[in-house]
Parts: sequence; C-alpha cells; structure tokens
Amino acid sequence: MVRTTRTCSTAMALILVAGAPALAQTWTYSDIDQDNNLELSSAEFGVFSRELFPYWDADADLVIDEDEFYVGVYDAWDVDDDEILTDVEYTEGWSTWFGDYEPIGYSDLDLDADAELVADEFATGLGQTELYDTWGAGGDLGEEQFVTVLYDVYDADDDLVVTQAEYEMVGEFWTADYATTDTLEAEVVSLNDWTYDDLYAEGFSAEDFIDEMEVYGINGEEIGEVEDIIIGPDGRIVAIVAEVGGFWDIGDTHVSVPYDEVAMTELGDGIILPVTEETVDDYGFEQEVFSAVAAAGEGISGVDDAEVVRGWRASELIGDYARIRDGDVYGNYGYISDLLLHDGQVAAVVVQPNAGYGGGYRAYPYYGYDAGYGFDAGSPYYDMPYDEREVGELDEFDYDRFE
Repeated sequence: MVRTTRTCSTAMALILVAGAPALAQTWTYSDIDQDNNLELSSAEFGVFSRELFPYWDADADLVIDEDEFYVGVYDAWDVDDDEILTDVEYTEGWSTWFGDYEPIGYSDLDLDADAELVADEFATGLGQTELYDTWGAGGDLGEEQFVTVLYDVYDADDDLVVTQAEYEMVGEFWTADYATTDTLEAEVVSLNDWTYDDLYAEGFSAEDFIDEMEVYGINGEEIGEVEDIIIGPDGRIVAIVAEVGGFWDIGDTHVSVPYDEVAMTELGDGIILPVTEETVDDYGFEQEVFSAVAAAGEGISGVDDAEVVRGWRASELIGDYARIRDGDVYGNYGYISDLLLHDGQVAAVVVQPNAGYGGGYRAYPYYGYDAGYGFDAGSPYYDMPYDEREVGELDEFDYDRFE
C-alpha cells in the first residue's frame, strides 16, 4: 500500500493547530481513472502521485534525499502501520517495487534477529545498495523523477498503462492524515456578485511568478530563480522558495524567505531577496519563523495524532482536478491551471474546464480547509460549491486584460 503517515512540520508543510479530528484520504482506481476507460495514463496517475511527493520530502527542499526515500518506502510496505516490517510485508514489498533487482534477504537486514524489521535496520541495510541512485537516475530524486518511477512500479508489464489489476496489486494511494477545521470556514461567494475587476487591476499569476520571475540580491545581482510559493492554511502567502547560490561556489541551495521580506524590482520583472552568501543559512527550511510553534504562536498539541492542518505549495494545487456539485456528490469539471494572488493571499483559482463545459479559462473564488468544499493539502481535488448552471453563467477570464 503506497502511503505515508508522517506529519510534515517544515516550511513546505507548515503546521497549525486545528480542532477537528483528522481524516484519512485514500484514492481508489476510479478516483484516478478520470475518463473511466479502465486504463490509467501517466498523466492521470501523475496528478495523484504528485500529492505524495511533499509527504516523502520531509524537509521540503524539493528533493527526496536518501534517508527520506527509505522512510517513504518503509511506510509504504508497512501495510498494517505498526512500524514493524514482517517477513511477509518485506517480501511482498520487494517483489512489487524492486522485483527486477537481486533480492536482499529479510534476515540480512534484521540485525538483531527478532523477526521485527524496524525502520533503522531497513534504512541501514538498503542504504548500502544502489536502489536510491537507481530511482534518482544517478541524480536528485525530484518530483518529476519520483512521479515517473512510481508509475513504473505500478505499470508491472511496462505497457504504459496501469490496469485496475496492476493498481490493486501494489495497493491504493494514501496521503498522510489531514484535517478539516471549523475555524477557517469561508462563506460561499455568489457568482452573480463575483467580478474579475480587482484581479485584473492588482492581481498576479502564481504560475507566471514561479516560471518567469528573476531573483536578485540586495546589490542588484541575479542570484537564482523562484521555485515555489508557500501558502498558509488561511490562504495567505507565507514565503517564497527560491534556488540560489550557484555563483557563490556553495552549490545550488533552496531557501525559504518570509513574504514580508520580499520586494519587487522597479520594472516588476523580478524579486529582491535579502539573501547573501553569508546569510543563506538563515533562510533554510528549519528556521523558527516557519516552525509549527512560531506559526501557531503557542505550543503545539495534537501534532502527534495529526489533529492539524498544514500549509502547502502553490504547485500542489495547480494541476489538480476541479469538481462541481452534482446533486449530493461532486463531479469532474476541469483542471486547476493557475492561482491568482491579490493583497498577499490566494484570491482565485483559474480552471480550464473540460470541453463539455465550453473550454477557455474561468477564475473562481478560492476556498480552503472548509468542511464541505474547497481545498485540503494532500487532496487531489478542489471542490467548488457551485453546480453546472452556476459555473456556466460565469464569463471567461481574459488573460490579456490581466497582463
């Protein structure tokens, strides 16, 4: 069963206390098979497997390192979630995930011979192999490589299609527990009252910000590029993630800079970060300003039992499925293609509807962490509190006016 049960507490997965019980998110084959043709393409599969990446990437540096890799694999193979791998769980996991490689015996890893393989024994033993290097294709195990290799695990016969039998042989996807909360509910905005005027005048595109913004230092030199935007559970921008440092002879380094320390260039074509070669370590993912305690303003209770909600990356929501109400359930409407940011927070999601709904782009109010609709980090869906009639009456979003 592919899942992870760790709670992220770094900048990329900001934790805030919440009062509601945690819910487990599981994805069945039909959840992923959006066109209902009983064949999972790599594109369909990728939407869901990308939701797993932040849970494996525990330090939120956009790369799954070797330690994180073996923790993720161990969690996936520990089917009964008792933090012990039995001989059966290990053998089945190896056969499914690494069946093309020479097997390593259970007893070779179970160093104390107690028939209970714990995570440290697992990581120590497999850390002497080349499995991690193989998954990373000899380089960093980033999100795209992770998605590609995980698809290969499920596609047992290598025919570029995952059948239901193949999917069930490996097991359903699970995300870490996530939570809903009554404290962050938002009222439903009537689309009759919803306009694009403020977005056209003062908003900006998260997609363009990530892809096109240059990153400059305080002396005007170009120092890197934007990697992502961190959003808090309340929808406000928390930080900008950038890759810097290549020309400082310290290697490419990911930093997370509080949003209130970020300035725009005069031409609006880049951002200025207060990061120098001497201060780069002050903007790592472990700094206190992004910790759970600092974010909540108090000690954390409930972290161990996952009674928390977390922040998220803009790239987590972009590419997810948007759904609309169809009676008492939600039906697929299209894809989230962009987020529109205004006044320091997410103001709208841009949806590219499926052909049956007219195509084009439409921008809808952002809802997050609500009990019955909106977005929960770790879910592959963005559920909108509107039906087909309501979304059909909304004008297309004009990117020419926006730019």
